[in-house]
Amino acid sequence: MAAISLAGLAYDGGQVVSSYMGLSDVAENAARLGGQQIIGVRDGDPHVDIDAATKAMKAYLSVRGITGVFQIRGTQVQVKVSQMISMKILGLIGISRRTVQVVRVVDVVDG
Repeated sequence: MAAISLAGLAYDGGQVVSSYMGLSDVAENAARLGGQQIIGVRDGDPHVDIDAATKAMKAYLSVRGITGVFQIRGTQVQVKVSQMISMKILGLIGISRRTVQVVRVVDVVDG
């Protein structure tokens, strides 16, 4: 039992870390893409176009088979993504899956 647990922590734990890193990159890139949809700069009221940013971020995530939750406030864009990871070895001792969730925020600044 201890050997299975140790092997599970090594293998399945590695899968969780790998998934976290991949999701982190995807969430960060989606947030950056949303942040590029800035309008109102010449009017002195820069802010992210909510519709354009949401559309761009959804399309970006969709291509990667991921869905997300977006919050846009002024020049700040937040993206939250999650993914369910199946535990191959830890599943043998009752830990069948783990949810990996990542939140990334981009704040558009002038300069």
